[in-house]
Amino acid sequence: MVKTILQFTDPILNKPSQKVKDFKSPILKQLVSDLVDTADANRPITAGLAAPQIGALISVCVCRRVDLEKEDASPLDKKTLWEVMINPRLINKSKNNSVYWEGCLSVGVGNDSLFGPVSRPNKVVVEYNTLNGKRKTLDVSEYFSHEVQHEIDHLNGIIFLKYVTNPSNIWKRKDLDKYYEDYNEYPPLAD
Repeated sequence: MVKTILQFTDPILNKPSQKVKDFKSPILKQLVSDLVDTADANRPITAGLAAPQIGALISVCVCRRVDLEKEDASPLDKKTLWEVMINPRLINKSKNNSVYWEGCLSVGVGNDSLFGPVSRPNKVVVEYNTLNGKRKTLDVSEYFSHEVQHEIDHLNGIIFLKYVTNPSNIWKRKDLDKYYEDYNEYPPLAD
């Protein structure tokens, strides 16, 4: 079921999530289904979604498999596109950082949603449980790395705006899209 996405002013988004212990719980299965449905309903504008964003303080998120998507291929089905990560944790981070412009479904709506440049490790290894409780590791890099770290931050009560130190670097979607359309690149960062 597609759920309403909480906005950053909601105090739930500032709290850490509880670890999943019961992988046979029907509540967990429903939560995962709701996350996938909600992320997929927002497919054109999202790269992931965490349980707190739909009001559940449980350590579950879904991340879009941008590493599997190809521009010239047909769209991936929901099950393949959205990687379900339960109790995810980073077990390794590269020393090299990269900067990507991040946005969030919980930080504004439509053309008024906010974006900002975020520096994060360019490569990470994430360890997590699948829905059946099996442990899995995944090496991710570049934009996918940012995406995974962004969703894990949500599970720890952190919103990406925390990393944007200069408010001049926060742009509304409509303004950022227009700049990119005009110059074919993102705006230079203000110091």
